[in-house]
Amino acid sequence: MSKTLLAVFTVIVISGCQVQQLLPALPAIDKDPDTAYSCSVGSIEEWLMLEQQYQQSGTKGKAELLKQAKENNTTAIGAILLSQPENTTAQLKRSIELFEQLELDKTPDCDAEHYLLVRHQYTQAVLTLQRALNTADLERKKLSAERDTLKQQIDALTRIENDLSRQKDGEEK
Repeated sequence: MSKTLLAVFTVIVISGCQVQQLLPALPAIDKDPDTAYSCSVGSIEEWLMLEQQYQQSGTKGKAELLKQAKENNTTAIGAILLSQPENTTAQLKRSIELFEQLELDKTPDCDAEHYLLVRHQYTQAVLTLQRALNTADLERKKLSAERDTLKQQIDALTRIENDLSRQKDGEEK
């Protein structure tokens, strides 16, 4: 399942790049320096470095990175680390909660906030995909069990039919 999620993530990233290339360049908006938006959310470079470190770490290393994010009260980093596609459903849900605590602007002026918003949306999509895959897997298991039950019933009926045929042949002789 994690390979499927990784493949979906790759497709989303590649598609996103292609869509962005197709969009026309928007003119720069001149902002009054007095009303300029200041971005104090965090550093994308640091987030990407920690995210890569998290992805390459084992279970112990991942737990340590999450612990550090919690101790440092860095909600953004915790949300990003928990939003990895190979994480559990509980971790993805916690990631969404953390993103929502950040109260991200739907039209951010800051690249860092925009990145967090995209990651939030991505995590919601991964969670939806996981739920769909889990539902499909449960349905497949249910249908497989039903098929096995029907096969057992058919085998039982075949045995009964064979026994009746043998009894009938025995009575005719």
